[in-house]
Amino acid sequence: MGVMVEIMGVSLIMNQMKCDLQPTLEQQGILASAGFLGVVLSSHAMGFLADTWGRVTTLRYALLLAAVCSIISGFSVTIWMLIVFRFLTGFFISGGQACVFSLCGEFHGNGSRVRHVTLLSGFLCLSMIFAPAMAIGILPLRIETVVLGMRFSSWRVLLIANVSISLLALVGLSTLPETPKYMLVQGQGEAALETLRTIFSQNMRKPPSEYPVRAISLESGGASLSDVHGFCDAVRLVWRQTVPLFYRSRLVHTLNICTIQFLIYSMAQGIFMWFPTILDELGARGGDPTLLCRVLSEFDAQRPDNGTAVDTAQACAVDVDTNTYQVMIIIGASFTGIYLVFAYIIDYTGKRNLLMGWMALTMICLVGLHFVEQFALVVIALTVVMAIGNCGGLVSTIAMEFYPTHINAMGMCFIMMMGRLGAVVGSNLLGRLLFTSCDTVFWSLLGLVVFLCSLGYFLPEKPRAKRVATGTTTGTTTGTPSATATATPILAISSK
Repeated sequence: MGVMVEIMGVSLIMNQMKCDLQPTLEQQGILASAGFLGVVLSSHAMGFLADTWGRVTTLRYALLLAAVCSIISGFSVTIWMLIVFRFLTGFFISGGQACVFSLCGEFHGNGSRVRHVTLLSGFLCLSMIFAPAMAIGILPLRIETVVLGMRFSSWRVLLIANVSISLLALVGLSTLPETPKYMLVQGQGEAALETLRTIFSQNMRKPPSEYPVRAISLESGGASLSDVHGFCDAVRLVWRQTVPLFYRSRLVHTLNICTIQFLIYSMAQGIFMWFPTILDELGARGGDPTLLCRVLSEFDAQRPDNGTAVDTAQACAVDVDTNTYQVMIIIGASFTGIYLVFAYIIDYTGKRNLLMGWMALTMICLVGLHFVEQFALVVIALTVVMAIGNCGGLVSTIAMEFYPTHINAMGMCFIMMMGRLGAVVGSNLLGRLLFTSCDTVFWSLLGLVVFLCSLGYFLPEKPRAKRVATGTTTGTTTGTPSATATATPILAISSK
């Protein structure tokens, strides 16, 4: 949630910061992409650190440095200072986008992991409620305070207020130990067992001494930063953590997952970026029945050339139109509801079946957009098409289970990096084509979703675990799959 709020926050202040920093159109484009660029460039490094330094440790430092850079960006005196510190914010906070999947997944057993990782993905959508809600509450404020010789406008307050999510996450991380599974990979068997005792005690309301497991088989293959004694060692360790993603046994699945993530986020972000504009144009028709592509083609004919200069007085208008923010809140609430549904049916349908089912629904809506004229039906169909971005969370859940512990965070960061690349490409490419070749674009998207559905069929999926209801095993389910390093689960040890 903190990652998305920090990245989205810039797009919400574009109009308000023009008066203070007076950016050109090119600089505004650079600013909009700065956070995404930072995420893409640092994802690989963050995955490496999470696998060698620890998930919790990496997250703590990443969120702290991102919070500091975000606060400094609120005091920017030039547009380039704002661009640099928004880039650094994205660079550091990227650790939060994939490390949390490994962190959450490794604290859960096979019976509860999928549901909770799916719920975790829902917080990406909650950010689409939080960020616009903060903008509605803060941006309309008339702030004339002067701080350090500069006018401290409401957009600066919003940037600093958005840091609250990262700070709240830091407070939570201060209470979390490292995951038992990571400790096992690092050869810290006793520390892992102590963490499992604590989990057992909190879940079962019993003393830690009653935890029935006395010993754990250690995993091997983990890498540590203590092995680094120079630049060559660091390069060798990074290579050793990256290459396993592309071993022959994983190569096809890694390429498949990366391709799906890239295309899903490219499509979802490309439509989402222009959704408020599309909604305004549809609303301007007064609810009269009309085809979506007809509206978009007429809008393209009416809008001024991109090179036309914007009137300074108009750019510095103080009034804030909150309609767009309200639309984003509605979309965020809808997407959050979809994730809740996903979380509670995924154990019965399976991840792959649920993914392909939603893509089939997306196909139906893409076909319908060529023929539906009613305002409400057009908006619903377009929202469902955008919601294909929620499938990215399902793919992340599949990837989190697919990669072994010692390269799990590296694998997650790598595929999330591909997703962010797709978002950048989609937001720049799809928006331009949507207004000039609407019919062709939507038919092409239909073919793309058919292709995605076929790729989804070949995604790896572990067989679903059967839930055990006995009292003895319930007490150890939390620690079971997270800590075991062999084919025999700890559950079997405690049962004996």
